[in-house]
Amino acid sequence: MFSVALLALVACGAAPLPLAALDDVERVRSSAGAREGAQVAPETFARAEQERDWARRSHAAGDEVGATLHAERAVAAYGHALAVARYARAGTELADAQKSLADATAQSESLDASRAKLDQEATELERRLQVERERLLPAPSGSASTEREAARLVSARALAAEARLLCDATSLVAGDAPGLADARKALGTLEPELATTGRAPKPGRSAIVDDAGRARSGCLEVLTRTRRANPARAGEGRSDALLAELSASGGWDPARDERGVVLRMFGAYRGVLLTDEAQRRLQELGRVASAHPDFAVQVVVHDAAAPPPGDDGDARRADAATRALVAGGATAARVQGEAAGARLPIVDPNDPALRARNERLEIVFVASVR
Repeated sequence: MFSVALLALVACGAAPLPLAALDDVERVRSSAGAREGAQVAPETFARAEQERDWARRSHAAGDEVGATLHAERAVAAYGHALAVARYARAGTELADAQKSLADATAQSESLDASRAKLDQEATELERRLQVERERLLPAPSGSASTEREAARLVSARALAAEARLLCDATSLVAGDAPGLADARKALGTLEPELATTGRAPKPGRSAIVDDAGRARSGCLEVLTRTRRANPARAGEGRSDALLAELSASGGWDPARDERGVVLRMFGAYRGVLLTDEAQRRLQELGRVASAHPDFAVQVVVHDAAAPPPGDDGDARRADAATRALVAGGATAARVQGEAAGARLPIVDPNDPALRARNERLEIVFVASVR
């Protein structure tokens, strides 16, 4: 469209000002947007090219008014071609985005279906495992000689001690673990009886060693389920990594059990106080715990002989070890002391040459996942 000034010039017959419109045409035409418009909207671009050509011809013929008019139309046509190109590109990007969304949705639905199937298969495997486990359980213990009953009582106390450590390890992984309260309740019913004497099985009732075995299995099952439900399962294999790290560091002989990575220290105490060497080594383990915050730490004091009733020496020893670990960097809330007494010997407690080795300190890095 003619500008007001240009119309005024035409009306009065005056010559227009020198045109810059042709320069604007060339500038717009050479832009990246115009080149994109030529590819996406060739007809519109062709009209722009035609107007440009007419503008140049008019200018060459001295018709500045016509040249300006055609130049403005050329600029508008180039702009239209650019707008068409951008609209087309936006439509393509929208279609690509919608396709990506549809693909992601389909993949998510497929993963959800796969997970549901895997969960169903896991439930079925757990059921079958439970059936097989029950098939493998030993037959209920019957009546036995006095000596054998005494041996059963020792075994029952050891099993109950292991059950207690397993349940306490579960509380370090998740204090509100489903089934933990029931497992502890069953164990709490059994422990007072074990602290006094055993009992021979009566009709319809199993021997105490069988109850202790079931208590241990119950605590282990709760620990296993809790780990399996842990959302941090992506970190499975951390126990193996920690075991390798401690083995490579030298000075330790780490092992694995159901709770996690176990380290033993012998001769760690003078009375109820830590030796200087034990203090140093425990602080070193505190630094390890600080570097591996996914692990809790269980501190277990073992005796060579059962302590007298009411003796608090083991509790004080466990507390001293806990404080040393915390001083090294372990988180206090993630460290738990235990006193196992003499219920879990590693050598024959009746052998005078060996039984002192049963007195030890165990540091267990409790894994939140297997």
